[in-house]
Amino acid sequence: MTDLNVPREALRELIRIVKETRQVLGAMLAEAGTRPRAYRSAPLAQTLEHLGDVREGFLLSQRISPQASLSELRALVQHILLDWNWLDDFNLTLTPGSKIELLDHQLIFYNHALVALAVLPRLPADAVTFPQRRPSYGDVQVPALPGEKLARIEELEVVIYQANVRPVSTLTYHAFRRTYAFFEASTWLVSRYLEPLLGDR
Repeated sequence: MTDLNVPREALRELIRIVKETRQVLGAMLAEAGTRPRAYRSAPLAQTLEHLGDVREGFLLSQRISPQASLSELRALVQHILLDWNWLDDFNLTLTPGSKIELLDHQLIFYNHALVALAVLPRLPADAVTFPQRRPSYGDVQVPALPGEKLARIEELEVVIYQANVRPVSTLTYHAFRRTYAFFEASTWLVSRYLEPLLGDR
C-alpha cells in the first residue's frame, strides 16, 4: 500500500525550503558588502540539497520526455557524464555510491521548479522585491530546451553555494538576480497555491 503522506511531506519540505531561501537571500541584499553570516549556512546547505533533487528530477524526466531531440539528448548525456569540472570548483571528489536511490520527490521538486521558472517573467509587480528600477522580471528568459533548463539549475546551485561563502556584492549580479527571482517566484507560488491546497494556512 502506498504511503499517501510522502508527497504531502515533500510538498511541505518544498514550502519550507523556498521560503527560508527567499528570506536568507533578502537578508543578504540588506547586508550587501558584509561577510556571510553563520545563520546562512544551514538553510543554504539544505537549499543545495533541494537543488540536487531538482537536478535529479530533471535527469529522470529526460528519460521519459518525447520532446527532446536526439542531438539535444546526446549533448546532455555528454555534459552529465563528462563535464565534472564543477566538482573541482567546489573542492569535491566523486565517489560511487553502493546503494540504489529510489524515486521519491525529485520529480515533484523539478516540476515545481519548471513552474516557478515559467511564472517568473509574469510575476505580479507587488510580488517583486528585488531592488531595481521597475518591479519586474520580464527580461528573464524562460528556459525551453533541456540544455537551457539544466544550465539554469546549475546556475542556481553555483549561486547558492557562492552565497554561503562570499558577500553578495562579489556575486555576479545577473546570476544572483535570476536566483533571487527564482526563489521569489517559488515563494509566491507556494504561498498563493500550495499552502491553501494543503490546508497549511
